[in-house]
Amino acid sequence: MTVIIKTKKQYEDALATLEDYKKARKKILNGGQSYTIGSTQMNRASLASIEEAISAYESAIDAYESTGSTKRRVVRAVPLG
Repeated sequence: MTVIIKTKKQYEDALATLEDYKKARKKILNGGQSYTIGSTQMNRASLASIEEAISAYESAIDAYESTGSTKRRVVRAVPLG
């Protein structure tokens, strides 16, 4: 999974999504992968896919915070002389 953050709005959305993924991971670790209510059985997302998403969002957020965006910057230098 690749996450690219280019704007402040995307950054704010990524922070909120990261928190949601962390809550989901906590529910899976505390309550298990599946649960049953009456005759209905519910399965949560796999822990591996949630961990992958958390890692992708954390790296994208770190990249945005360190450079202001995830794009590479190119600097051109012209020698004088």
